[in-house]
Amino acid sequence: MEIKNATIESFLKSFAFSVLLCLYVGFSAVTRTRSLLNEFGLIEFLRLIYSVTASLLFLIRVKPSLVSMNPVHWTVALITSFSAHFFIRESTNNNPNLLFMADTFVVFSILIGVATVLVLGRSFGLFPALRKVKTRYVYQIVRHPMYLGAMFFRLGYVLKNPSIYNVLLLVVVIILYDRRAKYEEDIMSNDNSYVDYSQKVKYRFIPGIY
Repeated sequence: MEIKNATIESFLKSFAFSVLLCLYVGFSAVTRTRSLLNEFGLIEFLRLIYSVTASLLFLIRVKPSLVSMNPVHWTVALITSFSAHFFIRESTNNNPNLLFMADTFVVFSILIGVATVLVLGRSFGLFPALRKVKTRYVYQIVRHPMYLGAMFFRLGYVLKNPSIYNVLLLVVVIILYDRRAKYEEDIMSNDNSYVDYSQKVKYRFIPGIY
């Protein structure tokens, strides 16, 4: 199923829609900046850098030659992108080893995210679309490093805030990220260079495993 309404399609592809999404990221960046002014934290600082970089690149992204207008694809992309807001803050974990592991996962995920958006440049987008195929640096390891980083980030949060709800939600989010990657690959496979790339880089998320 695809979106047939021309007005809706035009809006979803418009600069105005990009601005709305960037305003959301901008609001989050302002909140983090205020927090940093009160008390500096490495993780919040790295998250701020990532948010601002991703927002600017999304705003000036190049026009895709092909974009999915399947509402399922868009819904999955939105849910996964903003899924961090669905987790509950429990703060019940007092194990120093798990807390250190959680912080390590979070820092690692942000570094992957920053590296990925810098490689993507103006090809960075939110929904499944065909822009210039990127195959260098982090993309030489796995096909979807950004999603890998996002999953590590949510894993770190769950380790800090363990609960049955958060664990189950994490499982659902991981499944949805896998579907999102599949939807993007279906679109990108319309470019022969991506087909060649996917044959060389065989793993979607974890080298040597999947």
